[in-house]
Amino acid sequence: MAVTLSRLGQIKGSAATWQAGATGLDTDRALMLKLGSAEVLDAFERACVFKGKTRERNIRGGKSVAFPITGKLSASYHQPGTVISGDGNDPSDLNERIINLDALMVADVAILEVDELMSYFDVRQIYTTELGRALAVEYDKRVARMIFAAASNSTEPLNKSSNAGRTGQGITLGTDYTASGATRQAKGDALVNAIFDARVGFESKDVSITDMCAVFGPEDYYLITQSSRAINADFGGSGTIADGRTLQVAGIPILMSNHVTQANYSLVAGDHNSDYAQNLSKCKGLIFNKEAVGVVSLLSPQLQMTGEEFRVQHQADLMVARQALGMGVLRAESACKVVIP
Repeated sequence: MAVTLSRLGQIKGSAATWQAGATGLDTDRALMLKLGSAEVLDAFERACVFKGKTRERNIRGGKSVAFPITGKLSASYHQPGTVISGDGNDPSDLNERIINLDALMVADVAILEVDELMSYFDVRQIYTTELGRALAVEYDKRVARMIFAAASNSTEPLNKSSNAGRTGQGITLGTDYTASGATRQAKGDALVNAIFDARVGFESKDVSITDMCAVFGPEDYYLITQSSRAINADFGGSGTIADGRTLQVAGIPILMSNHVTQANYSLVAGDHNSDYAQNLSKCKGLIFNKEAVGVVSLLSPQLQMTGEEFRVQHQADLMVARQALGMGVLRAESACKVVIP
């Protein structure tokens, strides 16, 4: 005998049928799944530092995206009476960057039903949040490695001398930072100097400061805060010791991430870009604008949950957060790394 039940999570009161093989048993959780997906996405976006700091493109279908690289054009005076024939510039110096999608990235957890019943807290909400954070950590690590790759790139993408200078930039901190007796303020001043030097490098290459930011690890972020030059209004500084924040240096917003410094990374199955293989163990900061790295997204972070068949067989619910994307260097001249020797 079938029993019609009213359950939380039903769409428009659509009742689930309590009987063997009834498809309605998953209908009663439809809204719960959407709520879980929203929590995963919210946790992902809150935990990401590098999200929105790169050139992003969503695709539907396909495995890669090509981004064109064009050369500079010049202008000159027009002589009255002469025909403008279009030969004032040669547009043939072109190239492209191809970004391939990586394999599907997943974070998964299985929750035993009996454990959930015995818990005094909302198990699902906690784990949906943690699943979103897990994806965010991998996203930030990969973007950081790709920005480092851009800053380390020394190959000109175009041939003409007029298009030269499209390589990355690196700044090595000196003894004012690395010396064993260096004070915290001296280290902070050295980092501030590095940011100014980076801006000079960007300006000399006509790189836009718009959408630019500098990301440092926690220790170096707070060293910058302790630099009198960074927060002293007489130097145009912004931020306060009381807040422990530095808003910007040299017109560049300062952000903090735990993933600026990373151990040497070796490629694994699923990586479809060799530029992921970077060693950020001596990296102290990354300064870049949105054009440095491109991110191609096929599948935004979302949550999947198993149906009744899995639940009956395993007496558990399997929760899977997933995303499908790829990353690659776009404009190396838009990236700078700050490193120690």
